[in-house]
Amino acid sequence: MSIIHDIEEAYPIVIRKSKRIRDVYRLKTMEGRDLCSKNYDNSEQEVDFIARVMNHLIEKGFQYGPRITSSKSQMQWMMRNEKPYMITNWVRGRSPDFENLTEWKKAIRTLASFHLHAEGLTLQDIPPGRNRYAFLQNLIEDYRQTLSEYQGAGELGALITLCNDAIYHLNQPKSIEAMTHEASVHAFAHGDYNYPNLVIDRRGSIHLIDFENTSLQARLTDLSHILHRNCSWNGEEMIRWIEYYDRKRPLSSADRHLLFSLLLVPYPFIRAIRLKKSDKRIKEAIPQTRSIAKYVNGLRKML
Repeated sequence: MSIIHDIEEAYPIVIRKSKRIRDVYRLKTMEGRDLCSKNYDNSEQEVDFIARVMNHLIEKGFQYGPRITSSKSQMQWMMRNEKPYMITNWVRGRSPDFENLTEWKKAIRTLASFHLHAEGLTLQDIPPGRNRYAFLQNLIEDYRQTLSEYQGAGELGALITLCNDAIYHLNQPKSIEAMTHEASVHAFAHGDYNYPNLVIDRRGSIHLIDFENTSLQARLTDLSHILHRNCSWNGEEMIRWIEYYDRKRPLSSADRHLLFSLLLVPYPFIRAIRLKKSDKRIKEAIPQTRSIAKYVNGLRKML
């Protein structure tokens, strides 16, 4: 049977038109609704967790996350060919253009607003892989190992030192305080907050999509991710947008120490390795020693 037939069997909708776009289907119903069907390469327990995060945001009043359509049996997702499928609203719009200052600022404000709502999740039946508070150090150690094993770009000692410094600062009292607070309020992160997973609608509002990598995690991992991806090695520019975020969601001293730790990680270079870019492209991504020193000194201004 076709996926459209199976969706109509499971859900109280009649589909007028469908179109596959990358890994999802855009569905138009006879009632004029725009919906999105996505399958997950995750366990049923993990998809339950993802659905709980989405529903929690709606319950807390966050208007810019996915809205799940329940099945005829009031399930949050269906099984098809041994894979979970979920149907949510389709946001009409496009990815934001971060070269456009107005849209970049909206993305930072939307992230801060999302983080204001991203806490208080009930903790029963959390899949083991989705409780990641205690694994930040392991992640940085994994990044360090990636650098140590890479042989194509020459001496990477300065970048390995950045990983060591990040681990050191992550284990200082202020950073531990921030992580302890995040766990105590049951905070969660989106897990991949960047323009491919954002949609700006016709009114100019930005919506979050694709919560596939959401987890119980320090929320500032989202902020560090978008800064690493869009302000690489520019400490002063990062500080500008950290302070902009702070206007919407004030950061404590402990938060700032944790964020400092996260931004020390040489993520842009590690990402280039893991994307298997050519050795030439990867070598071009290595910052000079004086650039690293300037970057770190710039970041210290947030403390």
